[in-house]
Amino acid sequence: INRFDYDGDYGTVLNRFLIQAAIGYPLTVHGTGGQTRAFIHIQDSVRCIEIALENPPARGSKVEIFNQMT
Repeated sequence: INRFDYDGDYGTVLNRFLIQAAIGYPLTVHGTGGQTRAFIHIQDSVRCIEIALENPPARGSKVEIFNQMT
C-alpha cells in the first residue's frame, strides 16, 4: 500500500502544492505564512526510504507509517 497525503491533516505543504500545480489550481497558503517546520536533509530522507525498502512488511500486515522527524 502506498499513500500520498495531500490534505491539511496528514499531507505536507509540498505534497499539496504539487497536487494543486498538477491540476492548475492556485497554490494556497494557510495562516500568515510565517509558520516554521523542522527540515530534514535529503540524504536523511533517502536513508529512511532505503531502510523501509530493506525491511518490507510481511504480506497482509497492517500499513506502517514512518515519521522521518522523530
